[in-house]
Amino acid sequence: MADYEDYITRDTVGGASIAGFPGTALEIDESDLFALDILDAPNLETIHFKRLKSLKRPHLVFSNLPSLSTVLLPSGHPGAIVHYNALNAPNSFVINGAVSEIDAAWENTQTRLESSPYRSHWTRVVCCPATQKPLEPAGNGLVIVTGDMPAEHNQLTLGADNDWLILNGRGLRHVQANTSGKVMLQQVPDLRTINGSAHGLSLEIYGASALKRISGTGERVIVYQKHATTQELTIADKWQHARIHSKTLKRLDFAHGKSLALHHCDRLNHVNLPLGMDVECFGALPAPLMASARFYFDESSLNTCMERFKNGESSQLPGILSILANAHEREQVVLSLQKIQELCELGVSPDLIWRTRRELAARHRENRGKSKRAKRPFNEAALSKADLYWHWKFPEDLAPQGWEADLKIWQYCHPTVEAAASYGDIIACTCCNDAALETLLRLAANLNSGDDLFCLAVQCMKEYLSKSEDYVLNRNRSQKQDPTLRIIRLIIGERATEADQRTVIAFLCDVLPMDTMVKSVPPIVHLCPGVFRSVLMSLARKPEGWFIPRIGTLPFYKRGNEIEQYRRQLMQIALAPCVSENEDDEEEENTASDCSLFEGEA
Repeated sequence: MADYEDYITRDTVGGASIAGFPGTALEIDESDLFALDILDAPNLETIHFKRLKSLKRPHLVFSNLPSLSTVLLPSGHPGAIVHYNALNAPNSFVINGAVSEIDAAWENTQTRLESSPYRSHWTRVVCCPATQKPLEPAGNGLVIVTGDMPAEHNQLTLGADNDWLILNGRGLRHVQANTSGKVMLQQVPDLRTINGSAHGLSLEIYGASALKRISGTGERVIVYQKHATTQELTIADKWQHARIHSKTLKRLDFAHGKSLALHHCDRLNHVNLPLGMDVECFGALPAPLMASARFYFDESSLNTCMERFKNGESSQLPGILSILANAHEREQVVLSLQKIQELCELGVSPDLIWRTRRELAARHRENRGKSKRAKRPFNEAALSKADLYWHWKFPEDLAPQGWEADLKIWQYCHPTVEAAASYGDIIACTCCNDAALETLLRLAANLNSGDDLFCLAVQCMKEYLSKSEDYVLNRNRSQKQDPTLRIIRLIIGERATEADQRTVIAFLCDVLPMDTMVKSVPPIVHLCPGVFRSVLMSLARKPEGWFIPRIGTLPFYKRGNEIEQYRRQLMQIALAPCVSENEDDEEEENTASDCSLFEGEA
């Protein structure tokens, strides 16, 4: 029986825990286990895993083992995942064997590091205080250095062929990284400079508030700065890619890089970047990069800013408007319009609202359909060009929400903003999207939506009739939709003049396929009998070319008879006695046929 048998608790899925083991050495031989927690063993110094479940990745937890110095892992397994927890910073320890990931927590420290996917797992993990010289692995290992630097040393050289993790290194002012692997520096408040000397070097820096310069050679650097005493950063020489998270950075010099990602760098006001560099901005778009960077934002951060603005922090408004004006990508623009509409409901100045919407439309139009790496020009010419069209490229499933938000923005702004008022004519003339027109008709039919949207819908219909376009007709026919109820609602009520009624009825009859028209129009003729009769009699005299796209595909020798039949039906509907829907409902034999026309909206 193993000497730990009295301290082990096994489960049924390959896991176990050993708690309170009193000895200094532990040898584990468990062919059915792959997950093992070793807890609360203050005397334990050495752990030797002779055997674990074959072909399974070991998951090992070492918690509250203050005397631990050596861990030996079995061979023939995928790299182990190691979790190390302690009350205080650890003394030196070594893990021999394949390790793919390690995370640790003690005092005010939490960290995690994975081996590079492009290299094999670490074969040895060494942890030691900064006051000791680490026993570096021969290669492909991980070295963890913890604690304050000794008073006589403020520099650290990281040897080649290993990954390095530097934690809580107060007093460390300069790092020379000679490795081509990973280097993570965490909580190094006195660090000023870093120099790399390997092309594959990947560098991550957290909590380096005094960092000013990164030089030498390296592949990628990531900098997280919550609180920085310096507001400038230089990335010099042959570093390729950088990602920076900083709310305090004001000046950035990255003159030779290939790509840059900035997260919430809203105070950045001066940059030195090579021409054509690939730049992405997340959460905030610094002024120097307005014309060249791709902008992204996370909705949670935007919602936080919106909530703060609602709670009276008016200083949030410029940042919110800047974010919304620059979130122009196809996947972002619907949310941007919805948030602008939300600002309308909060009473933000219509001038500011329309200016933001105008900038958003210009950026969206200049960049829709282009490569994501294309440079994005933005100037007064782009604004003027966008003012000539009503066009958005929305994701298909979000298109109705996008068009609705934009129409409500226009409705809010046009009474007081001259540019918005004149833009109504542009909407009417360039409404060439069926989802946009359907959204406008739906909003206009709502008696609570206001007369301005109703007038805009009627104006759009007039423009459609003047152009004789058939995009709505084609869509209704292909999707078997009947928009009669939605359109005819526009003439119900007192706001529709006789001219409006004639426009709506002419539009309705023009967009309906013939088989739908002869079924859907008779029950509603009583709403405007004079106008309907005039329009229907006019349609009956239309040339064959008008009927052909409205009757579907027929052999040419059958078209003539079909067209003549529809002409007769139109004349019969026009000349038939007008019977209202209520009167018709009283006739039992006709009830079912009439109700089927109004079972749902198109």
